[in-house]
Amino acid sequence: MKKLACVLTLAVAMATTVNAQIPNGGFETWEDYPDTGAECQQLNVYQKPDLWVGSLPHGCEYSFSIEKIMESYPAGTGQYSMRIHTDTASGVSGVASSYDGTDLVGDPWFPLPAFPISYRPDALCLYYKYFPAGNDTMGIVCRFYKNGIVMGYAWYASPQTVSTWTPLTIPASYDNSDTPDSASIFLLCFTNVNISNSVLYVDNVSFDSLVTTSEYSYRGTIPGKIKLGQNYPNPFNPTTTISFTLPAKSVVLLKVLDLTGKVVATLASEELSAGSYTRQWNAASMPSGVYMCRLQTGKYTETMELMLLR
Repeated sequence: MKKLACVLTLAVAMATTVNAQIPNGGFETWEDYPDTGAECQQLNVYQKPDLWVGSLPHGCEYSFSIEKIMESYPAGTGQYSMRIHTDTASGVSGVASSYDGTDLVGDPWFPLPAFPISYRPDALCLYYKYFPAGNDTMGIVCRFYKNGIVMGYAWYASPQTVSTWTPLTIPASYDNSDTPDSASIFLLCFTNVNISNSVLYVDNVSFDSLVTTSEYSYRGTIPGKIKLGQNYPNPFNPTTTISFTLPAKSVVLLKVLDLTGKVVATLASEELSAGSYTRQWNAASMPSGVYMCRLQTGKYTETMELMLLR
């Protein structure tokens, strides 16, 4: 059984802002998304936000529920937003989910845990526009999980047309006093009836406070200490997400090494503001086994185990 060490080295300085924990919540990073499931003469390739996914057509039609929009709100917070639409003729449901691996075939009200968190958000916040077709109703669902079990949620639905960017704050509620370890977000053009041509625009999804600038705060405070969060999922195959928090601006170097000290991957090499961050590790080329992830900054060291199961 081969072990690896994931070493995170941080040089710390002062800062005053902090980033939210929702991965790519501003939809600024996009990637190609090929439809490999359909057996068509021509491979359809779409664009989707990194760490988000939408609904593909049942056949070979060129149709996808997500579209990149060259507009961001509020002004100055980025370049892009996300458009979600329904195309019932092609079997495309008007949905977007906050995780590449979420299966959209199942019950959309219960998406799987998607990304790690380490505190209890008070609300889900975002900006949106909605243009319903017929009597369609848009829906926004955020689920909070502890050990894979739903323990809280933030939920909103409305049939109203909203033609200009509008802020929305959805209070969260919990079933117990535990702190969630993961969450998932589902954005829908519909709740009961899936009607073609309904369109939902969304930008700058965050926890606890609305985004007002490109660097914004949540919960109004900077994390009190450097912390390495447990990766999620764990065990994993082949991708897992590692979270960490910084109490001050830091030059971050995140590497994966084997026990001989050989670097097998560099996950981050950049200066980051104080806040909470996530990085994905794709271990597709690595053998099954237990891995060690070690966080280091100055004299501080924290280590955790990761398990890759094929």
